Amino acid sequence: MSRRIATPRYQAPALEKGLDIVELLAGEPVPLSQLQIAQRLGRSASEIFRMLDVLERRGWIARDDAGGYATTLALFELAHRQAPVHRLLTAALPEMRALADDTRQSNHLVVHHDRRILVLAQVDSPEAMGFRIRQGAHFPFRADRVSPWVLAAFQAPARRAALVDEMLDGDPRAPSRASVLRRLDAIRRQGYEQRRSDTLPGIVDVCFPIVDAQGVAIATLAQNYLEQRDVAVTVAQARERQARAARRISALLGAPASG
Repeated sequence: MSRRIATPRYQAPALEKGLDIVELLAGEPVPLSQLQIAQRLGRSASEIFRMLDVLERRGWIARDDAGGYATTLALFELAHRQAPVHRLLTAALPEMRALADDTRQSNHLVVHHDRRILVLAQVDSPEAMGFRIRQGAHFPFRADRVSPWVLAAFQAPARRAALVDEMLDGDPRAPSRASVLRRLDAIRRQGYEQRRSDTLPGIVDVCFPIVDAQGVAIATLAQNYLEQRDVAVTVAQARERQARAARRISALLGAPASG
């Protein structure tokens, strides 16, 4: 996951080296060897040896049986201790669990982070079979998923424009800006987005904003509706219950209660 880094005022080579390693490994789907890490960062293997040892000892990274390094859950756990994140999860998780029990569908909480969407929390369907997205999973902020649309729709104009730029940037299948803006207006009027999944046939994605006191989306509550023979709740019924859950979570975060 790449980030734009401002021109430094001060130098802290050891700290930057450690952060480079953690950021590299956090974006890799498989563990990397010491040599691979060194090559990716343009450093020598001996140059990063001590840093790898320190990061492993502190629990930020771990080695597998083949000697490859990967990040641990330390970063994820640390993020959850941030006051805004903790407050969001405290408000959302009870409602998400009740929603899953009520609709028999899984649901997840998504936030925007570093030009990507991040699954902050996931609640499974109580059914024996169901669809789930791994907690901590992250995806490009692009038009092929519903959460970017909902996050962008419920923003002030300047922030919306910046998120539209992210949605279109580097996506060869991106729609035109004019069509994106029209769709965002429609989503805002409707209050949610619903459509067949672009990535998984048979799934209907339904997504509502979680808004703060200013009506700005700080997260989305997404439901991946999977039709099953023994589940009597329809998409429309599941969406209605999801809307109520999203309103309750938003109210707990300071948004005016409605509906």
